[in-house]
Amino acid sequence: MSLDKRAMRDIFERTIILRTPTYGIIKGYHELPYICVGDALESGAGSMCVRGRIHVSPQFLIKPKGYDPSYSDIFGEDDVDVAIAGRMFGFLGFPNRPVECSSEQLDLSHVPETIDELISGCLDEFERMEDITTGLILTPESKYYQISIERFIAEIIEDEFR
Repeated sequence: MSLDKRAMRDIFERTIILRTPTYGIIKGYHELPYICVGDALESGAGSMCVRGRIHVSPQFLIKPKGYDPSYSDIFGEDDVDVAIAGRMFGFLGFPNRPVECSSEQLDLSHVPETIDELISGCLDEFERMEDITTGLILTPESKYYQISIERFIAEIIEDEFR
């Protein structure tokens, strides 16, 4: 089952970016580590945690629309399989910011903690490791966490180029 544009926009708007990297992204470096948390895909299974790294192109790329894969081309129309170890995908076409991004490392897991406990643990880990580069994202729809990651990228790009 694929989402219509309105449903995707709703997930995009309801995504909460809890933490962004604290220094220049696109101009400074081209790797964005993130942790995306949300409800478990299966009820009663705790929370879902996705860890990954986004690689941002060092320069703007403009590609013909015909070369852009659709959401279903990349992720399929069936439910996201929690056993997936990794996928490669790209984001293109941010309004007025044609930047190419790809995610080459992906670790999706279910954890027994509640979302609040998971967020608190991530923030503690960032502080202990003195990590200023990793973003933290709260997705309203774990099944479509990719939309929340796109929201994270869009916010960083907008902040960088204001």
